[in-house]
Amino acid sequence: MKQLIEYIVSNIVNHPESVIITEEQTEDRQATKYLIKVDPEDVGRVIGKEGKVIKSIRQIVRIAAIQKGTRAIVDLQEEGSNKQENTTESEKEIASDLVEEKEEALEDVAEVIEEKKEEKTED
Repeated sequence: MKQLIEYIVSNIVNHPESVIITEEQTEDRQATKYLIKVDPEDVGRVIGKEGKVIKSIRQIVRIAAIQKGTRAIVDLQEEGSNKQENTTESEKEIASDLVEEKEEALEDVAEVIEEKKEEKTED
């Protein structure tokens, strides 16, 4: 996973030699957190307009993690940021994933309810 992130980010930035990816387990051991550090000039390139680039990187890594049966969190360390801000970003990512999973589950339940209603009307 780390190599995947490094490959993607290195091909986006102007200073690929300064790309550093660190990997650590979350406190609850439920996910692996990948922290991307790039040259300060490249931070905007990695984030992209309205955060589209970093969101895409997160989505790609999330899909790769799902295929491996794991969870992954990707954060971008901006110059001058501290550990507290990064943890908050990780928490937001996890919350976002949980909301998405909840919405998918609700859609599945709605489909089942609709099928049951159709079965009752046919009887």
